[in-house]
Amino acid sequence: MPSSIQFTEDIEVRERRVRRARHLRLSIDGSGRVLLTRPFWVSKKAALSFLEEKRTWLEDRWRELSTRPESNFRRGGRAEYLRDKEATRALVVDRLKYFNQFYNYKISRIAIRDQRTRWGSCSKSGGLNFNYRLLHLPPELADYVILHELCHLGELNHSYAFWALMQKVMPDYLQRRRTLRHG
Repeated sequence: MPSSIQFTEDIEVRERRVRRARHLRLSIDGSGRVLLTRPFWVSKKAALSFLEEKRTWLEDRWRELSTRPESNFRRGGRAEYLRDKEATRALVVDRLKYFNQFYNYKISRIAIRDQRTRWGSCSKSGGLNFNYRLLHLPPELADYVILHELCHLGELNHSYAFWALMQKVMPDYLQRRRTLRHG
């Protein structure tokens, strides 16, 4: 159960302790919720010190998000998810078919989900999961996410070999990645 820390007058940080976490992690979702993930072995004092070290980053990011009219992970309801799910599936299947001609990977299944913090993921069994909000991204960014997950079928990590797979078909992947992460 997450607890809360009133960090500044405007910013409340939700803290979640996770047994499998290896590092302290600070994140802000599209709705503006700040989450501090804390491994069990990290003390509360160390977590507060970590927050203080990240104060400038957090305040800048918070300010940036509050000035955006709409976030990539805007709050959509179940109706929006159900409305866009099949259109997203059609987009993903079409682009996977195009990109996979260069790799010829076996895809076990494709799922379209309402994920809050991820654009996509890949399982060890060859399943690809995509956020239905891909439909709302510019095509070049949606292509980046789709290719990224496809390349994980070849390399289930972010090693040099993985990025070489990305570059094979998308030489400007790094710029697209930056745009997706930082707007």
